[in-house]
Amino acid sequence: MTGPEDRQTPEQLDLFTYAAEIEEQARVEQVNSDRAAQRAFLIFATDPAAAPDEPGYRRVFATEAKTPGQAKAKVRPHVTGCRLRAYLATGAYRDELPEAEWVS
Repeated sequence: MTGPEDRQTPEQLDLFTYAAEIEEQARVEQVNSDRAAQRAFLIFATDPAAAPDEPGYRRVFATEAKTPGQAKAKVRPHVTGCRLRAYLATGAYRDELPEAEWVS
């Protein structure tokens, strides 16, 4: 037979700890939301008039934007007549990021 002292009682909830956990959860959600709103993109600008082995055929830019289209729009004034391709900086081309030209 078991007595009342042998029973498992649920841990008492501390109001201050609970409030701190709620605040931390809200902070994390806000940081994740901000991070998702502005993503880093790599934009490759290739000059169709130049040969692929010529210097200046391909330039790489980096910027933050919500969409690939917005990222291209930021780079377009810096290059004229070039084809633009945008990729997330966390993808296959992330190794290009350190050498990319930053566009704000």
